[in-house]
Amino acid sequence: MTQNADVPLDQAAIFAGLPAELAESIGRIHVFAELASTNEWLLEQGACADVCLAERQTAGRGRRGRIWQSPANKNIYFSLRWCFDAVPENYGSLSLQVGLAVARALQQAGLSDHGLKWPNDIYYEGRKLGGILLQTAQPLQQVVIGIGLNVNMLSSDVEGIDQPWCSLADVLGRSVDRNHLISLLLQQLIPALQAFPGLNRAQFAQDWQQWDILHHREIQVHTGAEVLSGTSLGIDAQGQLDVLLNNGVRQVFSSADVSVRW
Repeated sequence: MTQNADVPLDQAAIFAGLPAELAESIGRIHVFAELASTNEWLLEQGACADVCLAERQTAGRGRRGRIWQSPANKNIYFSLRWCFDAVPENYGSLSLQVGLAVARALQQAGLSDHGLKWPNDIYYEGRKLGGILLQTAQPLQQVVIGIGLNVNMLSSDVEGIDQPWCSLADVLGRSVDRNHLISLLLQQLIPALQAFPGLNRAQFAQDWQQWDILHHREIQVHTGAEVLSGTSLGIDAQGQLDVLLNNGVRQVFSSADVSVRW
């Protein structure tokens, strides 16, 4: 499992994998051997449509400040700065739309049976494969989209991860060309972002259901103030999690952590 495992990230190889028209929609691709955080770098220095990649992150994080382990030269630590003309009406569902793009890119890469865990995690058979973190930039219609994917990481590369996880290479049984995978991500992500201001909410909810691993599952919703138990009914047109609580009340959540028994 070494053929593509050690191939470095390369902006020329990524651009070469893109259709010419799509490549013109992207700014610069910045590649670093090490960064504290690709998201933070783009927030501070990036221009619209710039991509930032790092072979290793020293301060990468997920939702609610969780540390994202980042062994060097193994995974994808990717950020894109995107500038809408105005703050989109559907902004609250943007991370879910990004998740759909990631899921489709992974399918193009040969993965199957993966899914999305609301609001922004990619899972395979109960194990976390990746995550998404959006951070609003200034002005507010600009956003930095961070995507972390376990690609060629092995169990010997990390320690102390407090949840089940897997890597793409582990699932596929072969190493993965990260430059090619980043090209696939951009081919899905850029058109999704271009179309996002005119999002068809009904189609979006239908698309999400195809990938939703929580649908009709018994879950616990951690709001920060309390823990609620119920059954996930999917998402509403705004991308909020729709839950039938065990007390019979139906409630939607715009932000929460969700746990589920696999």
